[in-house]
Amino acid sequence: MARPQRWKLLLRASQQEAMLAVSLFNDPGRDRALEGFIIHMHIAWLYAFQSKWLRDVKNYHVLRSERPRRYKQINGERMSQPLEWFVGEEWPAQQSGARANLEFFIKLRNKIEHRHTGTDVALMTVVNGECHSMLLNYEEFVTDFAGVESSLAHRLHFPVFIGGFTDQGKSDLLKLSKSLPKDLRTFLAEYDAGLDDAVSRDPRYCMRLTILLESGNRKGDLSLQFVNDKDLTDEERQVMQKISADKGYVITKQKTVPVSNIGKHRAGAVAKKVSEAIPYRFGASSQMAAAWRKQNWRPSSKSDEPELSVDDLTCRSVYDLTCRCPAGS
Repeated sequence: MARPQRWKLLLRASQQEAMLAVSLFNDPGRDRALEGFIIHMHIAWLYAFQSKWLRDVKNYHVLRSERPRRYKQINGERMSQPLEWFVGEEWPAQQSGARANLEFFIKLRNKIEHRHTGTDVALMTVVNGECHSMLLNYEEFVTDFAGVESSLAHRLHFPVFIGGFTDQGKSDLLKLSKSLPKDLRTFLAEYDAGLDDAVSRDPRYCMRLTILLESGNRKGDLSLQFVNDKDLTDEERQVMQKISADKGYVITKQKTVPVSNIGKHRAGAVAKKVSEAIPYRFGASSQMAAAWRKQNWRPSSKSDEPELSVDDLTCRSVYDLTCRCPAGS
């Protein structure tokens, strides 16, 4: 049998790196799982870019001079362009969710490799959405240029976990997210603040999953059904946005007696909790007011429909939507 073309061999190596990255990420007993995921996904993306360029007979080596045409070499081999270069070539426009996601992880890799090897678990809870997007962007990129037969969907499955499905798991995740070093929180805040609003909300930059637990055992149905936001009607989207306002929302069957404002906090108390969790000042009368206007948590005071306020807004959802925004934004 003929030897596969070199670009296909590179693609196969890329897919093996991606599967190893996911295996590390989903292993609950492994230390530095996030660091391993980022490193191996970095390699997977690099090999995937090189595979595409080889297939298209395009040069991706670093030139030392044009005339005569010579290349930089490392240990006798031509030096290849880094991942940053491929990202810029693939997505020349700055306003790209996939580009922003990859550039985010390129910068984050350097930080956690050299200074933050002890923050892996806490950081994973904060950048989980970006990790999912990174993998899905990779899947889309590979299948676009190599065909659907190169998909990893049949090999990678939804992992079994407890984290956001129980009250205790949810509480533990919130505590972990608050334990990040200040400079890492500052990096996350400043990076997201520098993105265009359309990019920061793009699922190719950061994906959020909303899990609805259904009772019953219907044979023949898939245990996990994926619904894309773009396939929902406006009414369905509004319902889902309310449900997902608090990431990791726990849906349980219980009867409660409605009591006015039970379990709710005053704006000052919420602002105080948010300020303790982020590296910036967050005041009730300034940043809090700016936040609800920007995020449409409630209609304006002149609105004829005050009931459109986000009733299930919590300190956690306020933190999620503001922890990456500098003061005054």
